[in-house]
Amino acid sequence: MSIARSARPRFFSKMLACLVMTASSIMTVTAADEPPKDIAVFVAKLNVKAGTVSDVRNITPGKGSNFQPSFTGDGSAVLFVSDRAGTANIYRHTLASGETTAITNTKESLYSPIVLPDGSGFTSVRVVTADPYYGLEAKEPSLWRFAWDGKPVSPLVDTRRIGYYGWVGDQHLAMFLVDDVAERNAHKSVLMNRATGKVTLLTNKPGKAFSRTSDGKRVLFVDQADPKRWVISAMGPDDTKPEVLVDTAVGKVGEAESDRSQYFVALPDGSIIMANGTRIFRWDGVKGSSFKPFADLGKLGGAIKNIAASRDGTQLAFSVVMDRAAPAP
Repeated sequence: MSIARSARPRFFSKMLACLVMTASSIMTVTAADEPPKDIAVFVAKLNVKAGTVSDVRNITPGKGSNFQPSFTGDGSAVLFVSDRAGTANIYRHTLASGETTAITNTKESLYSPIVLPDGSGFTSVRVVTADPYYGLEAKEPSLWRFAWDGKPVSPLVDTRRIGYYGWVGDQHLAMFLVDDVAERNAHKSVLMNRATGKVTLLTNKPGKAFSRTSDGKRVLFVDQADPKRWVISAMGPDDTKPEVLVDTAVGKVGEAESDRSQYFVALPDGSIIMANGTRIFRWDGVKGSSFKPFADLGKLGGAIKNIAASRDGTQLAFSVVMDRAAPAP
């Protein structure tokens, strides 16, 4: 397998590739003469009862890569990753004022900002010394606690090679752990109790997104163990095995595996929103039912990837890999 060279930092290029990677690998090789696509973050209002996604707007207009959005606890702002200063750093967009400010300003790369459960700061995947293949942190713990002034406080857990993660309550973390053997791609997802160190295996064929059940007690994740049938499953720290809830959203006929949906977020009513291409699907939370089309956002300019919801379920934020120029905000 060859790796295309890029003017962007190696890890950042690979993380961008992860947004559109195939299920069988943590990375996708891009042709050397193909420039990386711009990635934008959009926000929108969500009304489940009315069945609408409205007031869709691009909060990162212009060139560059902006992705992995998440809401602050009160839903007033969105955190996201951007390369606008040359390195992947964390930014905050205040929804009421429309102001975007840099929270961090580091030479190392930072990814996946998520507000701490107690609101005292946020967590982020930090890369100081990247390994030569996957670009993950090679020497230090991956996941760090940051203060709101952008300063790193301490590692959150003594765990390395975390590609993606999500909070499940105050003490549990769901983590996508990247294989330490190049090209083997034997990744796995686990649930860790930070207080005891207990680790529960979720799946050896993980997707890239995590959420949690409305009661906050179980993690939700995509299991790709059956290559022909990807499912969203739920599992808690005391469960003996995952509970399969629903098949992932079905895209267009003839959909390529690399386009199959694995980005989702759970809502307070127990339903799940899932993105596929420019469309958003919803599962009503009833066992035996399936994802149904909810909204088509075809005018965005590209495919929806990372997706997040505010705690009250009234707002969405998502990244879009732009296939054409982004609409004006």
